[in-house]
Amino acid sequence: MSNDKSFELDEIIRFLKKRDYSIFDFYSEYSPEDAVIYIKHTCDLCICNVSDNSIPEQTVIQVIDVLEHLDECIEQAYEWLAFGEWGKEWYKEKVSNLDIVKKRYRVLEICFGLNDWPESFHKICEEYCRGPEPQKGADVFSIAFDHRDCDSGFNVKFLCADRRPYKYMIYVR
Repeated sequence: MSNDKSFELDEIIRFLKKRDYSIFDFYSEYSPEDAVIYIKHTCDLCICNVSDNSIPEQTVIQVIDVLEHLDECIEQAYEWLAFGEWGKEWYKEKVSNLDIVKKRYRVLEICFGLNDWPESFHKICEEYCRGPEPQKGADVFSIAFDHRDCDSGFNVKFLCADRRPYKYMIYVR
């Protein structure tokens, strides 16, 4: 998405609280109709499976909650990659793991309502879970990160209910 129509995070939250969706672009990115906007200085925000240029009420509530705690979610994702099973294999020096991960990866996109990326979008190389997968149809969001120097990244999936990560996937574009 281009950055022509970008807004500060607090502006997007205010619009969502007013149920004013006029700042979003509605088109098909991942599902038949998605609401997409660029968060200034950050990333794309994509809300999948919406219709009629509107966002379902329950989804709006979840998106607002996550956006109000976005820094915490991003930090959890970085920590999981730095100190989780995959990070232990790749980053041997524990003290600097988090700094290394933050320097190498940046937030690319936050996506709501999409259970799986289309296969043509990314090739998933590895998946790591913290416990069981949620039931099909559970309210989830993901934060995708890309590597600053190559065509790889990772996608961390969260349950909306508690904003805790349950799965991360390493991918290659």
